[in-house]
Amino acid sequence: MGIPLSLAFFTLGAILTFAVNSHPSGLNLDTVGVILMLVSLAGLGITLYREQWRRKMVEESIETGSPTPVAVDDTVLVDPSTPYEAPRRRQPDLTEEEDEHINARRHPEVDKQSH
Repeated sequence: MGIPLSLAFFTLGAILTFAVNSHPSGLNLDTVGVILMLVSLAGLGITLYREQWRRKMVEESIETGSPTPVAVDDTVLVDPSTPYEAPRRRQPDLTEEEDEHINARRHPEVDKQSH
């Protein structure tokens, strides 16, 4: 629950509690309004605490030079700062020399003496 949604629920609860003078049978609108206001205040508190915690973690990571933690609700499929090298595959229909020649063009950073 974000800040705008919490404020909207609080407003709806206040309207039900203080502005509506209807009394439907089996439903107390004052109680429903108070419950909505309490739930929205709890949601607002949790949202503010979470934002403060995230801000603190980012500030600490900047001071120490470590990467910021990824929140659970943020999905990272590939970290762009991590180098990735494609695997070297041997071509089955080529000779060893032809395969080395093709892979040398695909991966010029890999020297042949390491094999």
